[in-house]
Order: sequence, then structure tokens, then C-alpha cells
Amino acid sequence: MKTELMLLMQTDGRPTMNLSEIASLLSLDPRTVQNKIYAGRMPFPVFKLGESGDWVSHISDVAAYIDRQREAAAETLKAA
Repeated sequence: MKTELMLLMQTDGRPTMNLSEIASLLSLDPRTVQNKIYAGRMPFPVFKLGESGDWVSHISDVAAYIDRQREAAAETLKAA
């Protein structure tokens, strides 16, 4: 829940993140993110908002991905 709130604050309360925000969060070029979308290689759902709209992802999906990454890192650290 904390991750989701943090993302909501970053997007000024919008429930979605656009392509450039997603790219910035993942430290990737927006074109790389778009290529991953078309290849079906994004780690969370991304969809077009409207016919000619921007690619977006729901905050809760992005937050869940971040939390899964954190949990995996914590497990790796415990195993070491």
C-alpha cells in the first residue's frame, strides 16, 4: 500500500502512469518501453487509453511489480 501511495503522489493523484513516467521509473528510454510493450515483455499490464491515447499502466499494477521486486531482493539477501 505504501508503494501505491508513493506512486499516486508522483502522478498527482492520477490512477495511471503514462509511457514516459513508466520509462523514467524503469530507467529506460521511452522507445525501449514501447518496444517491450509491442513484444509483450512488460512485467505489468500496459494498455492504450482510448484509440489514439497514450500507453498507460494502472498504479496498482506498477506498485505490485515494485513490491515483488523488493521481496525477491530481500529473499536473495536472506539466502546469501
